[in-house]
Amino acid sequence: VIGSIHKVQKNMFGKTMTSRPAMPNIPTIVALSFGAGIFAATHLLRLRDRERLRKACSRTQKHLRKGQRAALGVDLTSYIPIWKGTSRQKVVVLGAGAFGTAMAYAAAQGGNDVVIYMRDKNQCHTINTEHRNPRYLSEFSLLMEGGSSEIRGICTLEDLKVELETPGVVIVHALPCQLTPPWFREHKDIIPHDALICVTAKGLYLPTQQLMGHAILDALDRAEQPLAFLSGPSFAEEIMKGNPTTLVVASDDLFQAVRIQRMMSNFKTVRVFTSDDPVGVQLGGALKNPLAVGAGMVAGMGFGTNTLSAVVVRASHELRQLAAAMGGNPRTIDGLAGIGDLMLTCFSSQSRNQRCGQRLMKGETVEDIQKEYTVEGIPTADVAIIYGDMCGLELPIFRCVHALIHKKITPDEAVMSLMGRRSQYETKHSPKNSRKISFS
Repeated sequence: VIGSIHKVQKNMFGKTMTSRPAMPNIPTIVALSFGAGIFAATHLLRLRDRERLRKACSRTQKHLRKGQRAALGVDLTSYIPIWKGTSRQKVVVLGAGAFGTAMAYAAAQGGNDVVIYMRDKNQCHTINTEHRNPRYLSEFSLLMEGGSSEIRGICTLEDLKVELETPGVVIVHALPCQLTPPWFREHKDIIPHDALICVTAKGLYLPTQQLMGHAILDALDRAEQPLAFLSGPSFAEEIMKGNPTTLVVASDDLFQAVRIQRMMSNFKTVRVFTSDDPVGVQLGGALKNPLAVGAGMVAGMGFGTNTLSAVVVRASHELRQLAAAMGGNPRTIDGLAGIGDLMLTCFSSQSRNQRCGQRLMKGETVEDIQKEYTVEGIPTADVAIIYGDMCGLELPIFRCVHALIHKKITPDEAVMSLMGRRSQYETKHSPKNSRKISFS
């Protein structure tokens, strides 16, 4: 510091002496300041480059080379956890079919305490002793890696009541749609009022022509029961194989959807997105079933990929129309619960609805097919037509599928009915937006 202050010091003999400060070396100060500025600027540029590299790389950085990780200053991959949920939840799965087994397995992978309810005592005994489901997906073990958790089976209402008394229990419903409301009506006394019911059945209730959520609430005779709806492209066998699967869960109370998201997601094989559109998610999951029957009919008639692609695209347009008319968000149909599930069931022979359509075109009856397995698309087709009439919608593909199921028209008549419709625009645009082009 330059100034006139004298510095008082003691010399080696203990005497005080006063000395004037030496004049500073100006070139040295300038050089040091310049060097400090260069160092700070270089550091800031490195921070900017690191941030750009972080943004350019994948979220988990699994695809970075070792040199790139070093450039970031730290190898973050060693700190990426396999997410196992924030807390261990009690999960009770109703139904030990293929999808119920897959849902129990996925929930157990998240470290939850999972119990699966069934009526078959022998099936229950095998699950508890051999850790596999002898009736469905029997080739897969229900033990988790490392033995961290296991799936327990119960087969009595007394055991079910005890499990449901656990505070914060989550009920995963995996029963056939048409059996669901009667079951809840019969056992509503053991269902806690605050238990979250996660509905995985994709269908509509035919006797009352209701969405599954409304039918369940009426069966329980309560309006405040927490409900969530899990849907999306998901074959049970592929979930058990560990194939990466994405789902969507919707609820009127978004925090309930987040509960299911955290319970089911493991960021390894199952990833769940949330939605606040339960109507759209339910309609997308349910109404794709008769459309998948129609896709099977296309294959059964001997048509190829041209025809199937056309049916799927135009069917998705009808699905979007109906969802919007029923109070759902049409953008939900563009996602996993709509287009995602529709593509899965229409293009895969694993789909029971698709196989049903093929068999119908070969002359088999609906009654014979449903003796072998449940086909949700058959009763849902009836309700879809009722919804279309209520909303004043044409829905030509839905109506053709419905007519073919009930033998009201022949396959040739169905083709002529669809191909002979008047010419029109593919999609209608409002005049305000007719000149706008979007590349999103």
